Amino acid sequence: MRRRTFLSQVLAASTLSACSSKDEATPSDGGADAEAKLPLDDFVKEQLALAKLPGLSVAVIKGGKLALLKHYGFADLATSRPVADDTAFVLASVSKTTTGTGAMTLVEAGKINLDEDVNTYLSFKVRNPKFPDAKVTIRHLMTHTSGITETAARLVSLAKPGDPTLSLQQLLEPYLVPGGATYVEGESWNGNAPGAKFVYSNFGAALAGHVIERVSGKSFAAYMKEAVFAKLGLVSTSFLLADLDPSKIATPYTYVFGKGVNGQVAEPQTNVPYLPATALRTTAKELARFLACIARGGEIDGVRLLSEASVTEMTRVQVPADAPGNDMDGQGLLFEHRPILGAPCVGHGGSYYGASTRMHLRKSDKVGVITLANGDVHLRISLTKADELAAYEAIEHRFYEEAASLP
Repeated sequence: MRRRTFLSQVLAASTLSACSSKDEATPSDGGADAEAKLPLDDFVKEQLALAKLPGLSVAVIKGGKLALLKHYGFADLATSRPVADDTAFVLASVSKTTTGTGAMTLVEAGKINLDEDVNTYLSFKVRNPKFPDAKVTIRHLMTHTSGITETAARLVSLAKPGDPTLSLQQLLEPYLVPGGATYVEGESWNGNAPGAKFVYSNFGAALAGHVIERVSGKSFAAYMKEAVFAKLGLVSTSFLLADLDPSKIATPYTYVFGKGVNGQVAEPQTNVPYLPATALRTTAKELARFLACIARGGEIDGVRLLSEASVTEMTRVQVPADAPGNDMDGQGLLFEHRPILGAPCVGHGGSYYGASTRMHLRKSDKVGVITLANGDVHLRISLTKADELAAYEAIEHRFYEEAASLP
């Protein structure tokens, strides 16, 4: 199971109906190899149908700029609203890459030291009770080696319609401090000393976001909007639903065989208090500008967001593939490393209610591909789920192949 699909444990026990393989076409012919000779749009539409996804935006960056932007399907099925340039998708865990970037702006400003005890920046004490003398650092939080853990059931329970009313501190302090109202022995912290083992943690990323707001004096969402998104000219990007035009946000869909519109059941627009880990919404076009800035070493169109040294530090492998617990090719500072078509890439993937997202930058030539969908290909219950996942990933592969012919 992919560690980004943190809701799947709970959804597997839900009342969703599993689809029947005899009642649906099985996408056994899905994948880039089988259909690579099809024209691009025909190929993507076919794979989108096989993946059972209602809508998709794809962006390709090359040479430090947006090279291709394409949209397919529907942002909303009830109104037949097509996916367009201004359609915002929830990014799920791809959000973490922007949180890492926000943290690095404060590292550059001298307000955060990656290897300082996180308690330097907090109003409550964070220590794994099994290792009371071992400090937890910002680097630990951003490389998923802090020892902080959480269950899928807890994450699911926190997703509510609208923006959260619980602050990051109200979420994290009672959960991480022994004796707190939501503290759970054996859940809040794992049995590993800080830095000893990779264990993916959304709450760890959320605590990094709380550090951002503590040292900046602004709420996490406000700081990110001011110091990262506005600086890059991203006007349709926010961690808060209240900042966005609701008519421009893609409706999230859960696939349930025999229900909804061709199996697509509309979900409400939800948000979570662990904003920094999951909750960013943006368009493929604006996310491509962010990725292009990273590809260019922290600068775009004369605007410098980060130094090249900071980008290098953020995106380098800090937890190697063979480290205990790691299931990736390596982990950076809230950036993941994995091969795409055999080539080393850096970026992230994500899944959430009605969202399947991927953003990767090839290390060798700085070609990047972003795919944002408003369907839950990772989380659904389906007898053909493996094929559906393969079809979704085949779209990313095809655009990497297409990038070779782009100027």
